[in-house]
Amino acid sequence: MLDFRRKPNRLPAPSYRGHRFYFLTICTHECKKVLTDLRLVQALLDLLREKYLAHSFGVYAYCFMLDHLHLVLVGGEDSAHLPVVMRAFKGAAAARARALGVSQLWQKGFYDHVIRTAQGVNGVAWYVFVNPVRAGLVRQSDEWPFSGSFMFDWRQLAAPPEPFVPPWKKPLAG
Repeated sequence: MLDFRRKPNRLPAPSYRGHRFYFLTICTHECKKVLTDLRLVQALLDLLREKYLAHSFGVYAYCFMLDHLHLVLVGGEDSAHLPVVMRAFKGAAAARARALGVSQLWQKGFYDHVIRTAQGVNGVAWYVFVNPVRAGLVRQSDEWPFSGSFMFDWRQLAAPPEPFVPPWKKPLAG
């Protein structure tokens, strides 16, 4: 008999607690390009700062694209728990968006990648910051108004020697 159950897309629960680095992508509902409204993005930035700080996370890098948000987060304490902060942020963001006339802000869930080494976090952050360039929205990453870091001057970050490629964009070994 064939088993058609979906393969779990999450690691074991302990992988999402404590002092770790995470690369996340949160997509808008039906990939609608709603993250172009400066009022909405500013409201979401305020929530990023508030929710992640309250849940012991640092926002190492962020980039609001037209239809998705990239985040690089750093768990700051043993109590940092990624699923809890994601629910808090996405719920509060959806409520704030509704107040600004945007219903159904987020797609269900999010994509995550646990960054295994502290050295690798800069490569992932670079990937996040140059996303608007790859998308053809700007010529240089510092021209995009919806990127940044709450932890360092991101415009000083140098390109890594080896570019980061997200696991879902790597060709399958076969």
